[in-house]
Amino acid sequence: FVLLFAKFVDLKQSTILEFIVKDINYIFNIIPYIYKGVDFMKKEFRKKVIADRKAKDKDFIEKNSDIITEKLLQMDCIKKAQNIMLYLDFNNEVRTDHLINKLISLRKTVTSPITIVEDRVLIPAQITDLENGIKVGAYNIREPKPDAPTLDVKDLDLVIVPAVAYSEDCYRLGYGGGYYDRFIERLRDDAVTVGIAFDLQIFPEVPKEPHDAQLDYIITETRILTPNK
Repeated sequence: FVLLFAKFVDLKQSTILEFIVKDINYIFNIIPYIYKGVDFMKKEFRKKVIADRKAKDKDFIEKNSDIITEKLLQMDCIKKAQNIMLYLDFNNEVRTDHLINKLISLRKTVTSPITIVEDRVLIPAQITDLENGIKVGAYNIREPKPDAPTLDVKDLDLVIVPAVAYSEDCYRLGYGGGYYDRFIERLRDDAVTVGIAFDLQIFPEVPKEPHDAQLDYIITETRILTPNK
């Protein structure tokens, strides 16, 4: 069964074994759906990882978010970047408010995406004040207000992206809308892409397709991953 499962979702056997160990009953419940392909398996993978992340308490999220923030601030790519885009956290993601405030204090130009659902695009808009410059936007995710100054994608030096899960070679499994995959394709060749996540979101591999983005770094509370590691 493990080999058959791996064949249809493009994962190594070790990854499937890890997933099965986490919840064997869950895996056996979805055996009838294996032949629905990679897209279905991505949805099932997302459900499981999001549930695991949502189960973590406030102390876990805050403590490990602070560790990840401090690690990020020590990285050369962050120190060198002037124009930075990062997400505003939602639903027990790694928290970013403290990081945003630190970057603003370092005189970086900090942006977060405004989501245009009808065009399925992200627009980088500047943040200077988290208290007064933010509203709740598409999908109930916070975003800069519409009157915030915007930046061209090509002006970004570094982008910190969210995800449901990551592979150890820095491929991301997003939320299914494709917004960040399309956005990353438009960046300059020398722009740096960074994923931040908790250890529980890292797997030897994740279900992926040719359009899925591979990032330059993944930062967790205990690890710094790059594609060549």
